[in-house]
Amino acid sequence: MKERAWTRLSAVAFLAAVVLRASAGAAGGQSAPAPLARGWGWLLASGIASAVDLADRTVTVAVTGEGQAAVFEGGANWRLRPVSGTEVVRLLPAAVIADADREPVALAALRTGTPVLVWGALRPDASVLGLTLMMPQFRARPARAVSIVPQPGISGVVIRSLGGVLDVLTPRGVRRSVIVTGATAVRSSGGEYQSAGIGGGPPGIAPFDLIKVEGTVNSDGSIASTHIEIELAAAGAAQVSGAVSKSFGDVDGLVVGGVMVAASGETYFLRGIDPAAFGGLAPGQAVTVYGTPISMGSVPIGLRARLVVMR
Repeated sequence: MKERAWTRLSAVAFLAAVVLRASAGAAGGQSAPAPLARGWGWLLASGIASAVDLADRTVTVAVTGEGQAAVFEGGANWRLRPVSGTEVVRLLPAAVIADADREPVALAALRTGTPVLVWGALRPDASVLGLTLMMPQFRARPARAVSIVPQPGISGVVIRSLGGVLDVLTPRGVRRSVIVTGATAVRSSGGEYQSAGIGGGPPGIAPFDLIKVEGTVNSDGSIASTHIEIELAAAGAAQVSGAVSKSFGDVDGLVVGGVMVAASGETYFLRGIDPAAFGGLAPGQAVTVYGTPISMGSVPIGLRARLVVMR
């Protein structure tokens, strides 16, 4: 595979461009999710799904582990309490539902009697809005075989854009070079393909965008792209920046700047421009999270993370 050496100067320039672009995105893209309001909180519990209502998207959990809840009382004050008995969790439309491999699955995969881990927002009336439900003993599909042959189509996060070449980090942490030419068709998610134009510049594609690429593999392992779809444009994505105040490794959950963040196997983690992992997100770590809002109607609840950048 074709990999490129980074100079200190290029890395600094890249990060400076990202900071400027993120500032512009906060002004012109989706607004940042709202932090938890006073009287709201979070709940984390493990147990058994004793009832599942697919139509209502509710799961009744018989708590068997050491569950915990925390209610925000203003300032830096949180009131902690244990969780026991049963909890009815209403899973929000954008909630993360994942198997033992942290891979997203449909709610229909959940069966009564399945062990679950739940993490959600606790409302003032003590009802629970689920942001994450994990099934630690369920695998939706066999483990994927690792291919040593470069594939003609890839997904990944753009870590550098230079002229007609994109450096893309794949979900497995492999850097691939994607060549964009005047014949490359580019589109935003759900939009129409447009020509990249003469000169090969990748229109609308910038660092931290999540993309899907189709094309042919060159002898050096780079991909000559024919089609590129921008799955998530970082500049227009919902985002939150700040220090991690809470990290819940069992459910890949975070609290950043008072905002609840749900990560999963579809989330990319970067430290600057290098691959990282959820395990590096200790309290106090400064991050910027890009993703899609998790809401209940017009009420913002949290953020479903697609990219977490540690600073």
